[in-house]
Amino acid sequence: MPISTFLFIIILLVLISFIYIFYRLGIRQGVLQKESEWQGNLVKLRADIATNQRANIKGKVAETFAPFLPNFPFKPSECKFIGDPIDYLVFEGLDERDVKAVHLLEIKENESKLSKHQKQIKEIIDELNSDKVTFRAFHFRGEDKLI
Repeated sequence: MPISTFLFIIILLVLISFIYIFYRLGIRQGVLQKESEWQGNLVKLRADIATNQRANIKGKVAETFAPFLPNFPFKPSECKFIGDPIDYLVFEGLDERDVKAVHLLEIKENESKLSKHQKQIKEIIDELNSDKVTFRAFHFRGEDKLI
C-alpha cells in the first residue's frame, strides 16, 4: 500500500473521529442547555401555577359568598349552591313559601365569560321563553366587599 493511501486513510479516520467527538459534545451541550432552560422556566412555571390556584380559590370563595355581595338580585336564603356547571339554583319566593320562579344563576367576576357548557344550558333555558324559568349571570367587581 503506497504511503499516500495509508496517510489518506489515517487522515480520514482522524477526521471521522473528530466529527464524532464534536457531534457527541454538541449533543451533550444541547442537553445541558435545554436542562438549564427548563430549570430557569421552572420557577416561572411554579409561580404561574400558584397564581392560577389562588385565582381559582378566590373565584370559588366569591361564588359561595356572592349572595351577600351588594346589588345581588336575590335573597341569599332562596339561593341553593350547586357549584358546577351552574353556581346557584334560585327558588324565587321560597321564603314566603310561594315559589314563583326558578332561576339558574351563574356568578362571574368582572368581565368573565360563560363556559361552553354554561352557554349551552343558557340556550336551552332561553328556548323555553319563560319568565318562570330563567338563566341569569351575576357579574361583580373583584373589589366588591362582603356586606
